[in-house]
Amino acid sequence: MDRAKVKLKAVSTAAIASIMFSASAAFAQEERVNSIVEEVNAANQVAQASQQRIDSLADQTSKIFGEYKAALKTNAGLRAYNAQQRKVIQNQLEEIAKINESIGQIDEIKRQITPLMLEMIDNLQEFVDQDVPFQLQERNDRIDTLRAVMDDPNVNDPERFRLVLEAYSSEVQYGRTINAYEGLNDNERSVNFVRVGRVGFYYQSSDQSETAAWNQRTGTWEQLGPEFRTPVRQMIRIANRQVQSDVTELPILAPERK
Repeated sequence: MDRAKVKLKAVSTAAIASIMFSASAAFAQEERVNSIVEEVNAANQVAQASQQRIDSLADQTSKIFGEYKAALKTNAGLRAYNAQQRKVIQNQLEEIAKINESIGQIDEIKRQITPLMLEMIDNLQEFVDQDVPFQLQERNDRIDTLRAVMDDPNVNDPERFRLVLEAYSSEVQYGRTINAYEGLNDNERSVNFVRVGRVGFYYQSSDQSETAAWNQRTGTWEQLGPEFRTPVRQMIRIANRQVQSDVTELPILAPERK
């Protein structure tokens, strides 16, 4: 009986030892599993942190690449702009060179402009002397004024040249207009003159007893017949704007053939 109890105790002790061994092994295994899990979690955290850094670097790289492309585009635009500006600057330098050259010629031009204006005045005087002799007092006074201006130190060259051109313009206008005025004929008799451009030049006495036309070929006045008395009178009234313009028959001497 005692031997049976001893045997039973021995079995119980072995079972307990077996259970304790199994529990110890399970505990050790659990700790190992926990350690592995912790290592896995730590590795995951490291991986997540690495991924975040990779994502951040990718974003930064994308941003930098975009900025790089924008810089390249801006640089290309600046190169094109600079190339165009170099052309503009080159053209400006050429213009400056031309202006400097022109400035250097001003003194020479000023030396030439005065003889030119004097020659133009002489030519104008010669033209008036050979032209139809209408309004001679007015035209000669204009030329005398030009000569006085050329001797006046208070008048600069641009103003002198303007006055000379203005005198030429006045002579041109005479060929496009008609005009009537009172004056003295070669016999110092008061008559009414009428000019039709430079085509015809006539006069008629106040009592209409004398009517004449200027003959540019001979440089003399020719008396007209009574058939031209009324037409010349009509032209005088038209020039004075006393009547409306109308068709009028007047004697016109054809230019001499050369």
